[in-house]
Amino acid sequence: MKKFFLITVLFLGVFSLAQAQRGTGQRPSQAGGGRPQMDPAERVERQTQRLKEALTLTDEQTVKVKEIYTKYGEKQREAFQKARESGQEMDREKMREQMQANMVQQDNEVKALLTAEQKTKFEAVIKERQERMRNWQQGGGPGGN
Repeated sequence: MKKFFLITVLFLGVFSLAQAQRGTGQRPSQAGGGRPQMDPAERVERQTQRLKEALTLTDEQTVKVKEIYTKYGEKQREAFQKARESGQEMDREKMREQMQANMVQQDNEVKALLTAEQKTKFEAVIKERQERMRNWQQGGGPGGN
């Protein structure tokens, strides 16, 4: 009886450790580790504020930029949702191309609101963003480390 009890306790201990090691099966951003998932409205607000500071946007420009970011953020969420609901594996290359096309459209809409001086600053912001993405794709992570 003692052996049975010890074997049961040992089995439960090993099983518990295995479960803890396995984790939740979610990406770190979903499971609470790593970089937290940001609410879409928070993301739009953060992007808008960064651009407002970088380009010294007027209040009117800020409102319009926020509308543009909201529109394209929603487009991207819909595309991901549609891909998930299809039940098929996402074609990452196709999704990347779609994201890049949306980004170009978004940038063009923002540029249409800007003065010549702001456009020059915005081009620098775009180049920085592209460099961060390139670093991230090469394994540096989201921050470009």
